[in-house]
Amino acid sequence: MIPAQVARRLRELGHDVQGAQEPHNRWDWGLEDTDQLEAASSQGRVLVTYNLRDFAPISRGWAEAGRTHAGIVLIHVQTVPSWDVGELVRRLDTLLHSHPAESGLKNSVLFLP
Repeated sequence: MIPAQVARRLRELGHDVQGAQEPHNRWDWGLEDTDQLEAASSQGRVLVTYNLRDFAPISRGWAEAGRTHAGIVLIHVQTVPSWDVGELVRRLDTLLHSHPAESGLKNSVLFLP
């Protein structure tokens, strides 16, 4: 749901990110939502998605089961439309700077401000 150029531009800003839409990650496209979170968690990566409908309940289920993840950032399309790559990059860059890797977003679920 997030354009590949978002990950590329965030890397240009110095962030260690990967995008599921990037050509080298295309195998991720066929994964179920829970498998996407599992893959991100196994790599210590925060999952960023517009898929509020599925990931909000998935995150609750993981919390109830005592499972950990590196964090989930939910984006509402009315907050930042997926086509607005520049604004999405700006807001994610700000979020990443405000949550350094050492403290991170572990087990947090938040909406992109």
